[in-house]
Amino acid sequence: MRSPHLKPNRTNGKAGKTSVRIDPIRERTMESAPAVAVPREEFLVTKRSRLIRFVGALALVSALAFLAGCGGGGNKSSSGAGSNKGKTYPLLRVIWDAPDYMDPQLYYTVAAFQLDNYVWSGLLGYNHVAGAAGAQLRPYLAESMPKISADGKDLKFTLRPNLKYSNGKPLKASDFKYSIERAFKMDSPGVGFFSAISGVSGANGFATTKKGHISGIITNDANRTIEIKLDHPEGDILYILGLEFADVVPTGTPASDQSTHPIPATGPYMVQSYVPNRSITLVRNPNYNNQIPTEPTGNPDKVVAKIITDPVAAYQQVISGKADYDFQPVPNDRLPEAQSKYKDQLRIYTNANTYYYAINNAIPPFNNIQARKAAQMAIDPQAIISGIYGGLGRPTENFLPPGYPQYKKINAWHFDLAKAKQLVQQSGTSGQTVDVYGPNEDPSKSNTEYLAGQLTKIGYKTKIHLLSHAVYFQTIGNQATKAQAMFTDWYQDYPHPLDWFDTLLNGNRIAKIHNNNVGNVNVKSVDKEIEALKQITNLTPQVNARWAKVDSDLMAKYATTIPYMNRSSTDFFGPKIDMGCYVFNVVTYWDFAQSCMK
Repeated sequence: MRSPHLKPNRTNGKAGKTSVRIDPIRERTMESAPAVAVPREEFLVTKRSRLIRFVGALALVSALAFLAGCGGGGNKSSSGAGSNKGKTYPLLRVIWDAPDYMDPQLYYTVAAFQLDNYVWSGLLGYNHVAGAAGAQLRPYLAESMPKISADGKDLKFTLRPNLKYSNGKPLKASDFKYSIERAFKMDSPGVGFFSAISGVSGANGFATTKKGHISGIITNDANRTIEIKLDHPEGDILYILGLEFADVVPTGTPASDQSTHPIPATGPYMVQSYVPNRSITLVRNPNYNNQIPTEPTGNPDKVVAKIITDPVAAYQQVISGKADYDFQPVPNDRLPEAQSKYKDQLRIYTNANTYYYAINNAIPPFNNIQARKAAQMAIDPQAIISGIYGGLGRPTENFLPPGYPQYKKINAWHFDLAKAKQLVQQSGTSGQTVDVYGPNEDPSKSNTEYLAGQLTKIGYKTKIHLLSHAVYFQTIGNQATKAQAMFTDWYQDYPHPLDWFDTLLNGNRIAKIHNNNVGNVNVKSVDKEIEALKQITNLTPQVNARWAKVDSDLMAKYATTIPYMNRSSTDFFGPKIDMGCYVFNVVTYWDFAQSCMK
């Protein structure tokens, strides 16, 4: 997913946020988003991401180092699954970013997920606690973790008994199959997770024809059973089943956007109303009755979200007492005030993200490794972080963020313009024109201008192309654009290296349009290794070391991409919120349902 707040667009059944993609291009909204300060304490990985721990036969031996975000904050209610612990209160007022959709088979932004993960549920969900335990997968609608065959290609679930939707109708096993098929019929951005990625049997054929059914999903309503058959073992299948696209909706729900016609809920809350670009109101699900004991029942009786996309206006709503929480990042020029005057109401965290420059490995000048190395050495990460992002980030040379068990710190580059100029001369590419692409709003705009300026300093003639967020990723993902250097970033969908290296840097995934691998990275030996690692479902230390080598080979040995920062962000609260109840979950971000008032 792209950074929460630079809103990508969906087109043609592929990509961003306006049509949809069959290849999961996993873009969350990008920019003005949660990106935050240099963590003064621990490094917390993940914002609107999908962290799931494999259990049983697919157990993930990945002790993710997700620690409390900077700013501190207790966690009195962090274990409150299924219990309000006497902390219920009538109303929570929040400022939210505009969601792309309020339909579980369509939404793909942090703004939607952070609220809606308490509205709709899938077979699997997350442990609603802070720290590493928040990355653990739990059975939600399923009564237990699946039984998985020895070859990893057959998963069997049984639903909890007596499940109901918020309208009182029973939830059936066949609703799961209907929900996945509904996603395909709508060309949901999530369908690629179930076809090309996870290899659910029959999914590719159904994606093409939209007729019949997906043969690899077998359900029995009387027995409450769901069986999923895969064409091949897939290391991240349980992560995929934890995505919002696998949330269950009633059979017969129209296969069209139902954002303004709220779909019956399965979680502790339901959508009472949604006015696009204005407001979202959640109320308690009257038929919930603690039907998912692994999920907190929630403290606020009602949540009213006012949609404000301007970070300055959003911040002011909390300052003036009109809201209890600001989802938008605290503006850089107001951050010193927040850190001093309102320090007890501010939390700063860094989630699993990487900001990087993509350079086109397929065309001049960056099809030359010397030119790519020169571009690496022309970039000063600290200058970007301090000069453009107000110090809200950490420098990096890795593509994979810290916190992953596959992470091994890379120290291959240092900022050296003189050496970069020398490499450009040696490459024979000096004086060539480089088309540099980026979004037309800050801080991305200034970031793109910095890149162009540095490339100019080392001997290239640069031409800047600044585009609307609405068309940006669609444009750089089209080979006809021939973009040579690009601003981009990635926020994980779930904590597995496949979400990074396969989605973004595998040469086998290069496409003519809706291309996630915008730098056309295509190192055959590394591609082969990625394909081999995709089949491995148990992340042992030896496997983790192989993934670390993939990172090192692509970033250092072949200099395919220029990562420079893991960005940070803020949670800002009004004085009525009891910060002792603050829970930042590594999957769902601030856990609003566990909030409480003083």
